[in-house]
Amino acid sequence: MLALGCAHTPLEPARSILDASSFVAPRPFRATLVRDAGGRAVTLPPTRFARSAVESFRVPEDHPLYQYLGNRSFVYDDALALIAALALGHFSDARALGETLQALISPRGEIGFSVQLGEEPFYDREYVRAGVMAWAGYALARFDLETGEHRFREAAGRIADTLLASRLHIAGDPRSGLILAGRGRWTDHFRAFDTAFTADYCVAEHQFDTYFLLRTLARVEPENRRWADEAHALAVRIDGSLWLPEGRFATAVTERGPVGSPALDAAGAWGALYLAETGDFVRAHAAMRYVRERFPVHVEGLDGFAPFHGGSPDHPGVDFSNMLSAEGTAGVALALLRLGERGAAQRLATSLAALQGMSPSGVLYAYPGDEEFPELPSVASTAWLLFLQLELAGRPATVFAPPPARAVATP
Repeated sequence: MLALGCAHTPLEPARSILDASSFVAPRPFRATLVRDAGGRAVTLPPTRFARSAVESFRVPEDHPLYQYLGNRSFVYDDALALIAALALGHFSDARALGETLQALISPRGEIGFSVQLGEEPFYDREYVRAGVMAWAGYALARFDLETGEHRFREAAGRIADTLLASRLHIAGDPRSGLILAGRGRWTDHFRAFDTAFTADYCVAEHQFDTYFLLRTLARVEPENRRWADEAHALAVRIDGSLWLPEGRFATAVTERGPVGSPALDAAGAWGALYLAETGDFVRAHAAMRYVRERFPVHVEGLDGFAPFHGGSPDHPGVDFSNMLSAEGTAGVALALLRLGERGAAQRLATSLAALQGMSPSGVLYAYPGDEEFPELPSVASTAWLLFLQLELAGRPATVFAPPPARAVATP
């Protein structure tokens, strides 16, 4: 991991925003032929405009994670970068990122997890997760809503339809009406891929993601009542199957019921943002209380929140309680800001800006990090700090909130 000192000097907000803008900027992605996990060639459809993608992590070539993260663009990060470009008025970058996301949609209406940039790009097309798809669709829908262009609404709708088609409708099953997690998985330390695997559980985070996609499509196509109706139906199932009496959302739900081990994004980062947007401020405050009691970390003078309270079902035997998750901390800060706690949100933004000051303009993904949560500059964590700082500066809410008034797009 990166060798860092213990003196953390945060960047000034204006400088931090400028550096973040540079860090999340995409680069040209000119490939027309990519290969999937089975070595099969996939031809990407032509586009009218340039395609771009972000480099998700900045990884030195001698770093042990370079073979997995170096020169890699994660689709979730591309979606975040598109939304950031809209917020910054960088419409050409937003279009280019949208063209890439649209090109990556398979004939099945799915989007894979990541693309390896380079001479012969690898597209992780068969590793499909609902949250990634929902963020891609959400970013595409936001582009059309904010610019007034009708460029990506059909693509966003295809993604939404694919997600909705994954729902189970089984009487008495706690997963009924929720979005299934996805399909495919890597095994043997990423040496083999299992195409037959189905992730037949429902992740809370994915439900929030899909809800905001549907709500945004309802505004893009106000004449189509289906999107608003589907968003309402999903919200009913989220509240019925995932909210726990202790005052937070479960991480996921299986056929046996809710998964009890708490994750920050579900419990009170994105979960609280979802509740605030739906007007349920009583439960939003309850979720914040739960998070502040169980997830806080203080690392070398930095305040933040851990990704999990203790361990995680996906990482048996690992305790994450002393790790600061930059992305999760920014999500908590945004929720606090929207619940009226500006001072608390500002203090967290200061800690995140210190993590940004430890690297060349990008915010470290986690501190201290490990293989799953690397201590490396990351587009995801940088974009979330950017969203937080823009909102602290009085700009309209950027994510998981009603989109701002339509911008005037430029060529």
